[in-house]
Amino acid sequence: MFLRRALAVVTLVALGAGIGYLYAQDRGRTGKLTAEDRLDIQELYWRYAQGHDFRDAELVASAFAMDGVFRSSPGRAVEGRAAIAESLGRGFAGRGPDSGRRHWQNAWRITSTPEGARGRVYWVALEVGTGDPVPNLPVDGHRGPRFRSTGYYEDVYVKTAEGWRFKSRTLNWDEPR
Repeated sequence: MFLRRALAVVTLVALGAGIGYLYAQDRGRTGKLTAEDRLDIQELYWRYAQGHDFRDAELVASAFAMDGVFRSSPGRAVEGRAAIAESLGRGFAGRGPDSGRRHWQNAWRITSTPEGARGRVYWVALEVGTGDPVPNLPVDGHRGPRFRSTGYYEDVYVKTAEGWRFKSRTLNWDEPR
């Protein structure tokens, strides 16, 4: 009798452990993103924006997975973190450290996928100090920002040994209306 009960208890414990293990495995692949995941993904946006604004190609590239892809226009893609850094470095070469632009990214939509996550975010690029004069500022002659362009990014995120990174980022420009 004792042996039967012990066998039943062991069987139930093993079954419960097996179900718990399988449930945890499934959540790891397709589960909801944690608040920490979302914050880590949003950190990619500041790397990308400040890297562009202050011409730091390595900072921008660090937001991408080693095999990440950046698509800046139809038919134009740069593949791999090193190639992204090199391409941006060529564009930034010979210029001062401040681009005079500010990228503002907002209205994040980040959803989990079996491979990681996907996202869409709006962006606005401003040119600093080229707009209308701003009165009553402590700096004489200071001008406000001017809108340069707007659009949105379509992103695919992957969690790597370094943390969350862009697997791909596609820049979409808003069409003139």
